[in-house]
Order: sequence, then C-alpha cells, then structure tokens
Amino acid sequence: MLVKVLFPIFALLLSDMVSGETIASRRQNLDNVAIVDRFRIFYSLSGIDALPPERRIDLNKNGTPDYIEKLARRFIHVDRFYREDVGLVSPLDSDRYRGHASYIDINLIDLARNKKGPKNGIAYDGTPKIDRSAASQKSVNVLLIDLSNALSWENRSVEHELFHLYQNGYTYFKNPWYTEGTARWSEYVMDGRIGAGGTLPRTKDQLHMLFGKKYDASSFWNELILRCDMADRGKNFIRHLLEALKELDSVAAEDRQMNTTNWKESEQRSKDNDPYIWRAVLKAMEAMEFPVSSDKEISALFQLSGG
Repeated sequence: MLVKVLFPIFALLLSDMVSGETIASRRQNLDNVAIVDRFRIFYSLSGIDALPPERRIDLNKNGTPDYIEKLARRFIHVDRFYREDVGLVSPLDSDRYRGHASYIDINLIDLARNKKGPKNGIAYDGTPKIDRSAASQKSVNVLLIDLSNALSWENRSVEHELFHLYQNGYTYFKNPWYTEGTARWSEYVMDGRIGAGGTLPRTKDQLHMLFGKKYDASSFWNELILRCDMADRGKNFIRHLLEALKELDSVAAEDRQMNTTNWKESEQRSKDNDPYIWRAVLKAMEAMEFPVSSDKEISALFQLSGG
C-alpha cells in the first residue's frame, strides 16, 4: 500500500494509537539496526514491536538475528532485480529523491495492532528525518517503508512496497488503478510469472470503470503484458511505462499550473491524472515498437480517449 504523509508538520504521525504511542513514536523507539548497502532495517527485541521469538534467533552469534539478515538479503536481491533486470533507476538516484534521501529505512513494526490501515506494509513518498538515537544512528533524511514484524515469508509485501518507492521516484501520479495495479505485477515477476489477465476496455465507459479500480486493475495490466511483452514478463513494458509517466507528469503539472517538484496530495490522486496515465500506457507500447495492428484489441485501445 502506498501512502502520502505531510512533512515536516506531521512527521509521519498516523492516527492509530497503541498503548498511548503513535506509529511515529514506535518507529523512533526501534533500538536495533542492520545496515546493508543502502538499506537500514530497524527492529526491536523487546517492547510492543518486538520481533516474534522465533525471529530473534541468532545461530551464528554475530549479534544480528538470522531473520534480519535473511530479510536484508531479500531487499538487496529485489532492489538489484528492479535495477539490473528491469532497468529502473533506484529511487535514491532518481531526479525526485537524489540528494534528498540517504537510505531506504525499513521499520519492522507490529502492524497487526493497527486499528485501521494496512497490516502487511506501507510505503511512503516523503523524505522524513526520523530520530534514530534509540539505535545509535544519525538522523538523516530517508525513504521509508513500515513492514509487519510478523510477515510470513511467502508474503510479497517486500517486493510490492519497494516497487512503490520506485514508482515514486519516477512520477507523482498515485492513482490506485496504476500504483496498486502495477505493484501487483511486482509480486509475480521475480518468480518468472505473470498474474491472470482479463478483458481490455473497449468503450469509454469501460475505460472509466478501469480508472475507478485499485488492486483489481492488475488484470488489465497483466493482459497488456501477456499480449505485448510476455517473453520479457513485462519488464520491458514496465520500464517504458515509468519513463513515459515521468515525462507526462511534468506535462500535467505545466498544464494545471502546479509546482513540478511538489504536488499536493489531492493532485497526486486527482482524477485529472487519468488521461495522462492512459497516454503513458499508449506511449509505452509505442516505445516498445509493439506491432499494434497485429492485435485488434490492442489497436482499439488507441482509439479510446482517457479524458
């Protein structure tokens, strides 16, 4: 799940309270850290956000639980896949975040305690400076993911939430049919799979129905990939899509007379973004030089207006 929180005023202050503490304060109280490459994984061995007992085991006696080391390797592997296999620019190196964030911080929190909101993971698009004194770390501006400390290993929130940070590095567009729909792609691709496809929109009404979807928009993206980029499992298409979105969110900002580097949250999720995202879909297929005329249903998409 992708979330926007205002900085510095609210400093990631979420509404859910547990034992009088906010998620923000609990994040600051995580008193252990493992630093691997450009990731910092914060966790606790005691308190309300303590790792489950089986995840505190340290068989090699190096001071870091084996689970944390395994999780760090997973983040590194996924990050390398997005950069090297898909060809994406790391969010830390993106035009939006380069020089504004030093690490990607992963906070392992008992999200099951949340009365509202996600229970598996949350990715944010700000660059907060969190008090890390509990873990004897410098407080620097970072990109941020909160992850359940009890997440099953089979769960794909690592892939999903990290992909959200990649999306944020390319574009301010955060309409769920795009953000959550394509993030579902990230959950399958590393296993060499593509999720189930579905029907493509054939009318303007069907297109607008697509714009109103969230996670279930994944069948649209999967169907596109199955038709135009199945051999590459969508990696080529996703790269071209994000590059097109990067170009078009600048166009959208100029068209709507917005600050090109600081969109209001309401603008990031505005329905006014849908036509630009739709143009990016078509531009991505053109950039791939997909033979549109060879597929009547794909060809028909180019006759639909996103406006």
